[in-house]
Parts: sequence; C-alpha cells; structure tokens
Amino acid sequence: MDQFEKEIEEKILNLSDEFIILLRKNNLLNQFLKNFITNLICSKVSLKIDVQEINDDFCKKNNLLEEKDLLTFLSLRGINVEDHKRNLENSEKIKFIANKEFYKNAETEFINSKTSLDQYTYSLISVEESDLAYELYLQIDSKEAGFSEIASKYSIESNNKKMGTIGPQSIANVHPLLKNKILTAKKGELLNPFQIDKWWVILRVEDKIEAKLDDSQRSKITLSLFDKWVNILTINSLKKLINNSKEVI
Repeated sequence: MDQFEKEIEEKILNLSDEFIILLRKNNLLNQFLKNFITNLICSKVSLKIDVQEINDDFCKKNNLLEEKDLLTFLSLRGINVEDHKRNLENSEKIKFIANKEFYKNAETEFINSKTSLDQYTYSLISVEESDLAYELYLQIDSKEAGFSEIASKYSIESNNKKMGTIGPQSIANVHPLLKNKILTAKKGELLNPFQIDKWWVILRVEDKIEAKLDDSQRSKITLSLFDKWVNILTINSLKKLINNSKEVI
C-alpha cells in the first residue's frame, strides 16, 4: 500500500504547474485527482471482462439503439470509444477490487451504519401554531379525521402532496430531533405535537424495513468503502501538491 501511494505521489508531482493551475482555476483539481487515482488503481488489475456484453447493457439502459447513437452520446461528453470501453472495464474492476479489499470490513460497516440503512415510512404534518397542532392531533387521535385528510388541508410542508406520507426512505439526513422521534416511536403510534425550529410537528411512524446484509447490500458497502479509500488518497495527494508548490495551489 505504501509503495502504491508513493507511485501516486511521483506521478502527480510530475504534472506541470500550468496544468495544475488550469484545473484549479476551473474547480476541477479535486475531481481530476480522484479520477486519476481511480484509473491508476484499476490499471494494476488484470481481469477478463466481456466489454461487449457490458456495452450492450449500457446501450439498452441509455436507449442507444444504433452505433451512431452511441457515438453521438460519447461525443457530447467529450470521450471516444476507447475511453468508453476503458470506463466500462474500470467499473467492473472497481467492483472486483472493492470486494477483494473490503469484503472483510462490510459486516462491521453494516452494523455501524445500520440506522441509516433502515427504511422508514412515516406520516408527518407541519404547522406554525402550537394550538393548531394540538387541535389537529386530537382530531386524528379521536378518529374525527384521518391523518391524510388533515395533512392535505393543513400541513405547510411539501409532503402534503403525498397526503402527509413520507418514505420508505433512510432517515440519515432528517433533522436530528425528528430522527430521534422516529427511532424511538412504536409502529402506528401517534406522537404528541413537538417543535422543530419554527414548526410544530405531528408524527406517526407507519412502517420500518430492516436493512439486511445480503449480497446486494454487501456490494454497496464495499463500493462505498472503496470510494472512501480513494477519497483519502485524493486528499493526501492534494496536500502533497500544496506542500510541493504553494504558489501553484
């Protein structure tokens, strides 16, 4: 690993100052380094790959019915057929490398991140006034009105277009207080109104789909770990560029 990082450093430090400045001024330096390092990693792997089969799948997914359609598609993205084939090969190599290097770490990563991998469906109403929130809560709790009916009529948030229902989705990026309420609530439990910033929220958790460490999930995790590894190499390379030529960066 150390030898590989040394090779990355040598190749990057051989890039001209003019080229580095051009990338930096166009906000492309970080992405270039990441792509450069990824391609270098893939170049170290010899793998028998049926590029034609992968390309056929690629064309089907992108509705490219004829070869001329593919050529137009590639030219609009500034790449040629050889670049395209290399990208297809690298996508398979990345899967291979990720599985080989990070398979053993997948279970630990899964356990540590399971909360963000579980999928939740919940109903939510947001209003500005606490009195209104409690009034609506009582209407729902007493079954005087349904949650979706109240949400479509009163909820300020855009979720009223879905009759107040959100998900199934991860709650990794929701407000910390809302996340805690969802994690601790029982399925079907209507929670008392609570405040998040300037909003008063009524919440009911409808369903929870537990994440499982199957082959698909393990593959996603190993690819994520590969990406984290490349990001670390990219950051380290950027630091070395800065140390090597402060005037350039």
